[in-house]
Amino acid sequence: MIRTASYAPHLGSALAAGFMLVAALAYNLGANSSEAEARAVAAPADLDSRQLASSWPGVIRVEAANRIGAAPKPSVVETSALTSEPVEPALLTPPLTSGRPQLAVIIDDVGLDVVAARRLIALDAPVTLSILPYAEAASALAREAGAAGREVFVHLPMEPVGVEDPGPYALTEFQSPSEMASRIGWAFSRVPGAVGFNNHMGSRLTSDRRAMDAMFSASDLPRSMLFVDSLTHPRSQAASAAQAAGLTAMTRDVFLDHVPDEASVSVQLNQALALALQNGQAIAIGHPRPETLAVLADLSRRAEAVGVELVTISALGAAQAQAQVQDS
Repeated sequence: MIRTASYAPHLGSALAAGFMLVAALAYNLGANSSEAEARAVAAPADLDSRQLASSWPGVIRVEAANRIGAAPKPSVVETSALTSEPVEPALLTPPLTSGRPQLAVIIDDVGLDVVAARRLIALDAPVTLSILPYAEAASALAREAGAAGREVFVHLPMEPVGVEDPGPYALTEFQSPSEMASRIGWAFSRVPGAVGFNNHMGSRLTSDRRAMDAMFSASDLPRSMLFVDSLTHPRSQAASAAQAAGLTAMTRDVFLDHVPDEASVSVQLNQALALALQNGQAIAIGHPRPETLAVLADLSRRAEAVGVELVTISALGAAQAQAQVQDS
């Protein structure tokens, strides 16, 4: 979670806006909202990639031996339907902000469902698409999103607690630094133009500070790269390790769709808006599920109704960097 002192003058108005939030968005809650809110949780367990693969088309089928083998050479990049020219990872220019409370939304697991990804690209809101590098359409969708002015992240597979499968070429706690670096390089080669990354699963890896330090020190990423901790473990060390390595690091505040029904997603979006009003900034993470997409179709209007500005992760990162300079 990000805190900046620049929003202190807005606390009074934020509290007032908080009281207005329920009235402004009440029609979205419906008769089942209380039950949905009771079932909504802050930090879900890691999702099972095998379940995703069985329900969403487009995932690369990889034999078990390949999952634990060395990652492909980073130079192996799928040819895009749009262009074969490489896209350098560079931050999009953050938009000028109004000084209002801000909300950034990241959609994870992009790439397995191409139709859903294109709905996100066409959305009237600055959502960040976090693309799974092993998705068959990863490179083409990254280029398509970049051409449309969308911010793109790598959704980097990491080792979870338990038996869930994070997908091919995931990072694990006992890999050597060189193997980690190879897998990170491959992942970024699959998502051209990515300005940052967040963890896919990773409850085991992100809770191990030694492994996190090894991962960030092993990767040859530019210092301009952004990292968002998806916070899949309550004792995650990922954000602090990223900061120690010199990256701009942020932390997820709300999961939108741990309970995959529209009423619950609507409740969680209200919570994200309320946190933005209360704290000045917030980050929400969702997934390209039909229920989530249905709620996000109204995202811009709902944010505007309560005075919250929708921004990219780059804009939040720039604001954080500015606040750190002012505090130093």
